[in-house]
Amino acid sequence: MATSSKLRRELADERTELTEAVAELREELGHAAERGKKAGATVAAAAGGLIALRVLFRAARRRR
Repeated sequence: MATSSKLRRELADERTELTEAVAELREELGHAAERGKKAGATVAAAAGGLIALRVLFRAARRRR
C-alpha cells in the first residue's frame, strides 16, 4: 500500500500535468479563435466584393 506522502506527491504531479494541459488548451483555443476571426473577415470581404460586382453589373445593364 502506498504511503500518504507518496500519494500526495502523485496528486501534486497530476495537478501539475492538468495545469499544463489546461494552459495548452487555452493557447490552442486562442489560436483557433484568431483563425476564426481571419476567416470571418475573409468571408465578409468576399461577400462585399460580390455585392459590389452585382451593383456594377446592374448599373451597366441599366445604361444599355
